[in-house]
Amino acid sequence: MILLSLLLLAPGLVQEPSSDAGRLAELRVALAEAVDLLDPAARGKAATTLARRKDVSLEDWLAAAASFTPAPGAPDGVGAHSVSVELPVLEQTEATTLHFYVPASRDLARPAPLMFALHGAGGNGSQMLSEWQATAEALGMIVCAPTDPQADGGYAFTPRERAAALAALRWARRHYDVDENRIHLSGSSRGGHLAWDLAVRYPDLWASVSPRIGGPTFVVSGGRNNLRYVENVAHLPLRDLQGSDDDPKLLINLRLAFERLRAVGAADAQLIEQAGIGHGYRHDEVDWAAFLGSAVRAPFPTRIRLRAAWELPARAAWMEITRYRKEVKETFEVRVDGAQWDAWDHEQRVRHMLQLADACTASVRIERDAEGKIRLSGEGVGVVRLLLPAEFAPPTGRVSVTLEDKEKKLVLRRSTGVMLADFVERFDRSFLPVADVEIRL
Repeated sequence: MILLSLLLLAPGLVQEPSSDAGRLAELRVALAEAVDLLDPAARGKAATTLARRKDVSLEDWLAAAASFTPAPGAPDGVGAHSVSVELPVLEQTEATTLHFYVPASRDLARPAPLMFALHGAGGNGSQMLSEWQATAEALGMIVCAPTDPQADGGYAFTPRERAAALAALRWARRHYDVDENRIHLSGSSRGGHLAWDLAVRYPDLWASVSPRIGGPTFVVSGGRNNLRYVENVAHLPLRDLQGSDDDPKLLINLRLAFERLRAVGAADAQLIEQAGIGHGYRHDEVDWAAFLGSAVRAPFPTRIRLRAAWELPARAAWMEITRYRKEVKETFEVRVDGAQWDAWDHEQRVRHMLQLADACTASVRIERDAEGKIRLSGEGVGVVRLLLPAEFAPPTGRVSVTLEDKEKKLVLRRSTGVMLADFVERFDRSFLPVADVEIRL
């Protein structure tokens, strides 16, 4: 059954876009006030309030969003800088130091690429700047490396750690003119584990991923089982630097991760094992300027694959899972014969745990063609939501969705509320959805 969200515009809402610069500036200020609210719920409420304005058309809001500008407050001079900020992390505020490298080659006339680099246990963000400086100058790329105030131990796979990293990224994006389609993710050791975790759980944020001496894992408890999600990054250019004499269990996990990526057709994912190195890596084995310079995110990709079992919603680009079926669980009961478990080596244990995890994981695959026809399939999913940009949702437009070989043609209507809710939360100028559709699988 396919459910079309109620997206009717209020009478008289649509009007010609305003050409008045002052009015456009006023709308950008209104958007900025909503975007800068600390709490997601408050941002959502503010977006709803803005959508109720009868004096502003959807076209006006689209123009204001497309021309949205960064907020003041970032260290803007050339070279290395640090800034102390208060970041909202879940329901608390954390004092955090963000380290930046701003290249002399930065082109102020256009949004800049951004490298988001995550440090290891006991380290700090400033240590991550030096290895990226030459590439930053070659590409005009800003480097952001936050110091996690609670990173003395190894990566714990907690919601707090992920939220702290994403809050730092949000600050960098809000205060620098960053190209949303050229945000690159990296990290070392603890930061490598975190980079993998962010990549598989938020695969639509990145243009490329380059972890080093870190990886995903199969442990069921505590939200640590993210090997089951690695297929989510199959579309991303990926370079993983790893000493071949490091922890054998980490190496097995990584090899299995890349095995799963190859199985789903990942075209540009490489595990680079470096001989004679333990818990370390040689940074210069990759031509980073060429690799990062050619990596660009597609904001409205033609194909999406998403596996998820964590707290909703789970999103990839223009599709999100909003309801799971009852068999989907992030933490599940493990039943195994004790003698058999004892007889298995580490790889056999990991493969068994992945098999159990796969049975408890939701999976969605979606494709669209040039005519706007959409084909959808999935397992373990109750409801998915599609977000469509203006070219796929004109006032009298239609979308064709095929589910289990049954085609439904739906009439779409533009919605200011859909567009503002998404922009206020994500402020992504390159993807501005104006309609949504809920599909029950």
